[in-house]
Amino acid sequence: MKLPRLASAIAVGAIAPAVLFSSPAFAADSPSPAAPPAPSAPDSVPGSGDQGAQEDEGQDGGQDHGQEAKDRKKIEEILADPASGPGVREAAEKALKGTAADMRHFLEVVWAAQTHSDNRVRVAQIHHAGGVAVKREAVKALRDGTPAVIAEFLREGQHVARLEDDTFAMLQMLNGAGRGITERVNHLLSHGTREEIRAFVATEQHTIRAVDDRVAIFSMLSNAGPVLKEAIQTFLRSNPTPAQLREFVTTTQHVHRDNDNRVLITQIASVGGPEVVKAARAALNGTPEDRVEFLKTGQHVAREKDKAAEEAGKPDDKGEDAGAGGGKDEGGTPGTDDKGTGTGTGTGTGTGTGNQPVPAGGNSGSLATTGAGAENVWIAGGASAAFAAGAGLLIAGRRRRASAEG
Repeated sequence: MKLPRLASAIAVGAIAPAVLFSSPAFAADSPSPAAPPAPSAPDSVPGSGDQGAQEDEGQDGGQDHGQEAKDRKKIEEILADPASGPGVREAAEKALKGTAADMRHFLEVVWAAQTHSDNRVRVAQIHHAGGVAVKREAVKALRDGTPAVIAEFLREGQHVARLEDDTFAMLQMLNGAGRGITERVNHLLSHGTREEIRAFVATEQHTIRAVDDRVAIFSMLSNAGPVLKEAIQTFLRSNPTPAQLREFVTTTQHVHRDNDNRVLITQIASVGGPEVVKAARAALNGTPEDRVEFLKTGQHVAREKDKAAEEAGKPDDKGEDAGAGGGKDEGGTPGTDDKGTGTGTGTGTGTGTGNQPVPAGGNSGSLATTGAGAENVWIAGGASAAFAAGAGLLIAGRRRRASAEG
């Protein structure tokens, strides 16, 4: 072979492997040695490190953002809770307007402190409106002052103390209560729960008492005087509320009864003796209780005094008449003086006029026996005494004339 041809063959043999190995087909099937780094490779290493740091920072930021969202949600729940006090609400709203740190500080510190402050205010308010037992337990809680004791009073202590007050209130209701109140109170005292008793004392009692009061007002008509009777009829036509019914039974009826008593006392005084008039004037100038007392007993005491004074004067009149003249004068004087002017004054018509009202706190029977009936007994007794005295004088005169003639 010639030298030029040998050189060409050698060159081809040297180039062929390089061309063959660099082809795509061979590269896909055969491993290749590591390629030298590209010129930009050294710059990409720091870049990849910065990217990892940014990813870590993004993860931490996501965690912070999630905690902030949880804190915000919790504070919003606190605001929606009806049990949250005004101080807690104000602080919560302020925290929501602040930073994430402000919200976290509210939940960790401010919430508990402000809740305790609001609870103390609530205990003071309950003390102000409570009964004896509630006030007693509220004072104990405030004196201790710890959050646990204050919270326990609000959770349970106030309700236990209020049950004690409500039970005492129901026992007081039984005094003068109507049928409805009496039955309901007795049932609750035996079988009622704390909640049922509270509801009865707070609201239910008024509805039941309204029925009892209406029945009581209707029953007043049977023994009412003219003033009270007219007032009852007018009142019932006005469709009164439970509160108005209660006021009429407890207060208004007694005003009208007193007016009826004034009328009756005036009538008694107009036909009474000096002591009756005196006692009647004192009653009219006194209290309603004084007028009731006069109608029950005072008028009878005064009338007995007038009767005693009248009888004490009769023996003197009898002695004077017996020594002054003849039998005719003695017999005629008692008949025309004592009987004609002393007891025939018509007091039966004076004290028996009109309807006699029941005094406040009294009943129809007691007053009925203190009016015209009692005075009629006194009037009949006075007339009989005068008649007997005149008959005795007449007989004595006849006997003296017979002995003189004999």
